[in-house]
Amino acid sequence: MDATRKLFIALSLFVAVGCKDASKDVEKFADRACACKDEACANKVADDFGAWAKENKNASGDQDKAAKAAERMAKCLLSSGMAPTKLKSLAGM
Repeated sequence: MDATRKLFIALSLFVAVGCKDASKDVEKFADRACACKDEACANKVADDFGAWAKENKNASGDQDKAAKAAERMAKCLLSSGMAPTKLKSLAGM
């Protein structure tokens, strides 16, 4: 299993466990991540997502949509130059 897939799985599990109607919010974070053109932008989105996740630990939502959005967000964050170690940290690995 490649590193991106492992990170996606960890991130999607993190998202599925604690999100208020997570699918819509995570989709917004994924959209922001995919609009990034550099590492600074990707890191900002990741930091914002981490803060949002901490504030919304007890929320629920469509886990399938949230997982798909988390996968898209992870891929975009990495392709924008974010260090895989930061994504691992975000995913709680």
